[in-house]
Amino acid sequence: MNTVTEGFDITSIGELKECESYKDANEYLTLGWLLLSTHLTDYGHPAERHQKTIYCLGWQKSSGVSKHPKERHLHND
Repeated sequence: MNTVTEGFDITSIGELKECESYKDANEYLTLGWLLLSTHLTDYGHPAERHQKTIYCLGWQKSSGVSKHPKERHLHND
């Protein structure tokens, strides 16, 4: 997996993408994107909160033009 390590120069990132689905994030990673971070968001009624994982991905400037999966393959889960 392409992940960021300590000492990484964030200025090398030319484009950012957030995904709500691990399947979508995996498609971007397969194309060469880097996993910059993950975080949780809360939504729903205050008494019954739900959480969703957000995946933040980055495309390095040195890799040229960013690659994206075909939209019809992206998931909504």
